[in-house]
Amino acid sequence: MSYAIVSPVKDEARRLRATAASIASQTLKPRRWVIVDDGSTDGTREIAHQLAATHDWISAIDSGAEGERSRGGRVVRAFERGRAELREEHDFLVKLDGDITLPPDYFERVAQTFATDAEAGIVGGRVLVHDGSKWVPERVGRHTVHGAIKAYRSETLRDIGGLHASMGWDGIDEYAAKARGWKVIPMDGLLVHHHRQRGSKQRWWRARVEEGRGAHYMGYRPSFVIVRAGYRMLVEKPPLLGGAALFAGWLHAAARRASIVDDPEAVAALREEQKHRLRGRRVRPQSAVSPPAAR
Repeated sequence: MSYAIVSPVKDEARRLRATAASIASQTLKPRRWVIVDDGSTDGTREIAHQLAATHDWISAIDSGAEGERSRGGRVVRAFERGRAELREEHDFLVKLDGDITLPPDYFERVAQTFATDAEAGIVGGRVLVHDGSKWVPERVGRHTVHGAIKAYRSETLRDIGGLHASMGWDGIDEYAAKARGWKVIPMDGLLVHHHRQRGSKQRWWRARVEEGRGAHYMGYRPSFVIVRAGYRMLVEKPPLLGGAALFAGWLHAAARRASIVDDPEAVAALREEQKHRLRGRRVRPQSAVSPPAAR
C-alpha cells in the first residue's frame, strides 16, 4: 500500500533531522512527506528546506501562521495546508509530529494492518516518552491512536469530512470513524519514541484548560468529565491542579453554552462508550489482527 505523510512542525530544529532519518530508513517509504513549518523561530524552517533539497519525496512549505503555538485548531489547519499540497495517489495518510523516531518497519506494519483489514480506518503504534530516567508509555487511552502518529485510510478521512480545526480533533476523528463503521486500531507491539511530551510547548495550565474546552466541544458526558478530572488530579503534576484546570475549562465552556461538534453520530458514539466505561464494563480495543472484512 502507498502512503503520504504531513508533519505540522514548530521549533523542532533539535529533533527534525532524527525524524527524517527514521523515515528515510523505512522498509516501506512514503510517496511524499510534506513538512509544514508553523511559524518556527529556531531554524526548523531552514532544516525542512534542506531536507527537501536532499530528497525528491520531501516538500517543505510554510503555514503562514506566527506567534505562540497552540494545540488543536492551529495544528489541524497546518495539517490541512500540507494535505492540500499532495498530488500523488495514496492509500493512507499519516499525520506525524516532527519529534518522533520510528522503527524501520513501522510503516510496513501499519500498511499490513490496512491491507489485512478492510475496515481499518485509523491505525498507529504506541508512543513512549522519556520520564528522565527511562522510556515509558505516554498517557493516552488504550483504545486510541496517539495524535502524534495517526494514519488514516484515505477513504476514512473523506468519510469523516477531514479533521476538525479545534481542541479535541484527535478524539472527534476516531468517534466519527467508529460511527461510520471504521475501526480504530492501536498496535500495542509497535513502539515509537516521542522526544517531547504532549502539550509541553504550552504552559501546563493552559494545556489542561484547552483540554477541558475540547472535552466540551466533543460532547463529553458531564459525569465522565468529573471522573477524568479526578483521575488527572491524582496522576499528573502538579498534583490536584492539572485536573482542576481541565474541569475549569470544561465548566467555562458549558456555562457559556459553547458549541459542540456538528457530528451527532460521533457524539453519540463517544457518549455510548463513556457510559460503558462509567459502568465498569470493559470496552475491548479493536484488534490489529482482525480477519479481512468486506465493506
